[in-house]
Amino acid sequence: MAAPSANRQSLPVFPKADAAVLSSKHPLPESRPDTIGPIYDLDNVDKPLEAWSPETHDAHYPRKTIPYAPAPIPSPPQNASGRYLRAFLADNERLRLSMLWYYTRDVMNETEFLSGLQEKVHLAHEATGWESAIIGMLDLNVYVRLATVGIDLGIVPRGETLCAHTITQPPGSAFLLPNMVEDWRFQGSPYVESGGLKGYAGVPLRLKTESGDTVSLGTLCVVSKNSHEPLTKSQQHTLAHLADWVVSDLVQCTRVRRQRERRRMDDLLSRAHVEMAHAAPEDCIREILSSAYPDALVWLKSSKVKHIELEDQAPISLSNLELGVWENTDYLDEIIAKSNCHEPPRDKVVRAMAANFECIWGPSILVVASKDCRLVFDDVDLWFVQGCANLLSQTWQKRLLDEAMAAKEKFLRGFSHQLRTPIHGILGSVELLAEELMLQSALVETTSSATDAGGHHIYIDTIKSSGRDLIATVNSMITLNRWADVAAKERNYTTHTIDQLEADLANATRKAISGDSRYQAFIFFSHNLASACDSFRADMDILRDSLFPLLMNAIQSTPNGIINVTVSLNAEGRELIVDIEDTGHGMHHDDQKRIFEPYEKIAEHSTGAGLGLTLASKFATLLNGSIDLVTSAVGQGSHFRATFRDIDIVSSNTPSEPLTGKLKHLPSKFHHLAAAPDSTYLLDCLSKFLTAHHYAAADAGEESFAVIDYVPDSDQRRAHAAQIPPGQVAVCLVPSTDSDPCSPRDNIVYVYGPFSKATLTLALAEADKLLSEIVSSQTDAPDPLAPSLSQLKIEGPRSAVEAGSPTSLPAKTNPPQPHVEDDSEHDLRNDPAPNGENVAVPAQNLSPAPVFQAVSSTPTALLVDDNVINLRIMQMYCSKRGLPYHAAKNGKEAVEMFSKHQLRAASGEGAAIQLVLMDLQMPLCDGLEATRQIRVLEKEKNWGISALFIVTGQDNPDDRASAVDAGAQEFFVKPLSLKELDRHMKQYFPAFTR
Repeated sequence: MAAPSANRQSLPVFPKADAAVLSSKHPLPESRPDTIGPIYDLDNVDKPLEAWSPETHDAHYPRKTIPYAPAPIPSPPQNASGRYLRAFLADNERLRLSMLWYYTRDVMNETEFLSGLQEKVHLAHEATGWESAIIGMLDLNVYVRLATVGIDLGIVPRGETLCAHTITQPPGSAFLLPNMVEDWRFQGSPYVESGGLKGYAGVPLRLKTESGDTVSLGTLCVVSKNSHEPLTKSQQHTLAHLADWVVSDLVQCTRVRRQRERRRMDDLLSRAHVEMAHAAPEDCIREILSSAYPDALVWLKSSKVKHIELEDQAPISLSNLELGVWENTDYLDEIIAKSNCHEPPRDKVVRAMAANFECIWGPSILVVASKDCRLVFDDVDLWFVQGCANLLSQTWQKRLLDEAMAAKEKFLRGFSHQLRTPIHGILGSVELLAEELMLQSALVETTSSATDAGGHHIYIDTIKSSGRDLIATVNSMITLNRWADVAAKERNYTTHTIDQLEADLANATRKAISGDSRYQAFIFFSHNLASACDSFRADMDILRDSLFPLLMNAIQSTPNGIINVTVSLNAEGRELIVDIEDTGHGMHHDDQKRIFEPYEKIAEHSTGAGLGLTLASKFATLLNGSIDLVTSAVGQGSHFRATFRDIDIVSSNTPSEPLTGKLKHLPSKFHHLAAAPDSTYLLDCLSKFLTAHHYAAADAGEESFAVIDYVPDSDQRRAHAAQIPPGQVAVCLVPSTDSDPCSPRDNIVYVYGPFSKATLTLALAEADKLLSEIVSSQTDAPDPLAPSLSQLKIEGPRSAVEAGSPTSLPAKTNPPQPHVEDDSEHDLRNDPAPNGENVAVPAQNLSPAPVFQAVSSTPTALLVDDNVINLRIMQMYCSKRGLPYHAAKNGKEAVEMFSKHQLRAASGEGAAIQLVLMDLQMPLCDGLEATRQIRVLEKEKNWGISALFIVTGQDNPDDRASAVDAGAQEFFVKPLSLKELDRHMKQYFPAFTR
């Protein structure tokens, strides 16, 4: 025998569960008969067998008195009806046939089982020494020889075969006929007369059902044309054991076959589930049922129908299908009694399965029926039909859910849009009124007038705060309702740096508290990173949606104080950890158990709807994360921790250079100029950043730069700043851009919070540049036209997209690149995005808008809105800022007006429109279509590109993406803060002034 090759030995072992590895040394026949024959008794072939009865059975098959002896021969009857004894039906014939049909269905395709039968029939032949051996199954009208030795395979009539007698014998012994020529019952049998048989010994293939009944499916027998001594006890036991073995193999074969069928049915259900997305559900179900049961009948009926009408037979009452299965027992009994000599007919429904489902008709029922007597349904079939019904119900329920979600979404969008319109008018008017009163208070010097102006500002602040809180509550409720939509979507995992995460959170925070004088806390961001680990992979939108509510919770709990946000990456544990610590109100121990529940508020100072921590926790779970309260105490603040697990940590190949090496002029030491004896905690926060970048603390006398405290009172602030020597620079941290304006000084850089790494790095870079100019100014006269660096407001990058920019505003020679500004849920005035987005959408992810080139400090504006209030607010804004404008009430009118004025400007008859503020939802022509037409006109006519901002009351990712595709450069959601609009005007029109 040749040794296996090395290649075969190296192949992996991967067995198949259903591989056919069992075979017989006796080959299977190449073909099997499919017609009945031979037929010896033509006179009786169409005569049905008689029913079984105890009296008839005892008269023809007497009980043995001696075990293992030949079958006793009874006395012949006086009036015998035929020349030989024909067999009778079994006493439980319907049950027997049902089990036979179930276990032998498609048995001719089971090669491994048939090989086993071939082996066993040879064992029977060898054990007895008789000439022939047969294993066969007794059907309704025929006996089918499955395996033989010494005799041909065949399908023979049941009535004339000897094995039909064997199945009715009592259990415990063989039906032994050593010499049939001497037995009056069989001496005239066609198998004796024509076939020449003399000896027969057979045992039934007995199967015990679940109910405990025993049925005979067929026989194992040996026959001979010669007379033999009766089989010994041992030989009879051998035949009985072989028969049991056959039945055991048949049961196992059926189990494997049904498991195979179940897998196929499962695949059919999966296929239907996919196809239902773009095809009629009922058609998909009919298709897979037809694949599983090619000849079956399928009905989908309303449960209001009391019965199912059938052709040429009585209807099936639905009450008979309550258990899921139905069998036409009367009809089957009739076939067995009257037609057991013929193939069973297929003219009536004999079995049915049913399962309930829900659809447009209401409660309904799915019925699968068969006219094939040999098709016996089991629990696998019922599971499949129930699965089909469940798919129909799920599809209908999904349709209802989709319609309900669409209706809810439409309602929420409409509700949000309608709510924003009046609030936009209120808050916009209040902002303009506040500016007017501030101007008046500066002009009027009388004490009484100043007092009145101060009172007016209290009322205005109350209106603004109430409007903000109202929008914040609506936003939180909408976000909570949309959480399920976000959870159902696939995660968008991309790589981000810690700096990008900080910039996004800082940008969202800055927008959220912009213009809200209630929140003046100092917000610091810091890192706790392992060496070279500064990036991670996550879905940034969901991550931000989890962290931002947590940060806003700290801001609302800390109107004045310090908030520390520390980001850590645990490379070994694959964790992203964000700690948020505040020095705010804190909470009592008894309140800490309920803070994550929806709409829970623990104290009277709490603002918002009580949903922030709920949203943070829910969104954290979408990234395998959790939100925990580490500690909290009344009057001492709280410490929350967000932990995100299974995070891919990315290592950086380029270590960052310390700032002390980059900034050549700024001293490597700093000292603190305190405004009050106890104002050291703020310095501690800044010191962490400075020492991390190799700056050392020093005394005031040493060569160093100063870190000074922000003093709210303007007079005290000026006095405090005057302590800085002329040749020294200082850095002052200001809580937010809405703090009292700081008077510019030539040696102080004011840094506005929140304080991220990018913001503080930018501030130190400005201080380094400022110190360089101070040194050079001692020898060179300053340029009177150069802008004072101290007047720059260091706010840090607006978003992750701009985090790498050297300054927060683009240079005049480098026009701003298009992007979509997202004033979403984190701005207390704006609507949450449907998918949870809440910061600027990166421009590279969307189609780029046309590049804009600013040409004027007072651009002519085109205001487009179908709402009179919104239009009036924009008109008032333009009037206050000295911007000439034109107004249109729909997109069609806007395009016509834009074309008209650009044509006139091209011919030198007027100013061209350089700024368009466009609403989205308008009659005749919506904002998107109007934007497209405007961009097409600009391109075709070679007009200059205008700055086009979308200002709308609706917000979702599709709206924003569509706006950018149409050519918009900014996307604002009402109510729009006029200060926010001022900032963008300054960005697009650098010469613009308020």
